[in-house]
Amino acid sequence: MIISHPRRATISRHEQFTLAQQALRRCDRGIGLLALGASLILGSVIGLIWLQPLFAPIPASIAIPLTSIGIGTACLIAGWRRYAFSRQLQFATTIIDAPIIDCWIEDAFEGEPGVIAWELTITKPDGKEVRLRQAQLIDPALIATWQQSTTVPVRYLPANPTVSALAIDTL
Repeated sequence: MIISHPRRATISRHEQFTLAQQALRRCDRGIGLLALGASLILGSVIGLIWLQPLFAPIPASIAIPLTSIGIGTACLIAGWRRYAFSRQLQFATTIIDAPIIDCWIEDAFEGEPGVIAWELTITKPDGKEVRLRQAQLIDPALIATWQQSTTVPVRYLPANPTVSALAIDTL
């Protein structure tokens, strides 16, 4: 069961799930994926060089390491994106109050984390207005606290507003 407390227009369950997935990816710094990808690629290359002469007639002896190299490359790319996001977030210093869209406890993930979603509205230097819906994981015990609020302080990177997080250290 989802405990949801919408502030504005109710967001759909699909959008809640999408925002929760993004919030889970954002809290990871990507170091584990970088290490996994590098070890898969390194192990596969060593396996191809060292073990290939032993199993030369077997086609699977080439297919398995090549598949591992592909998976390792995908892990490296995903890990680098997460790492780059966390590095950019360190430089995000501009703070703005963003309206809370919804607060809920996500039961689709292990540990049932609390999620708070906000809508960040930024006016770019060229005059275009950008609206971004983003979310962050919070302690489920804090859901009741955020139910009473209408806005949340968000720090973001002006050059790239998709890099944003709550500007509260107690989470």
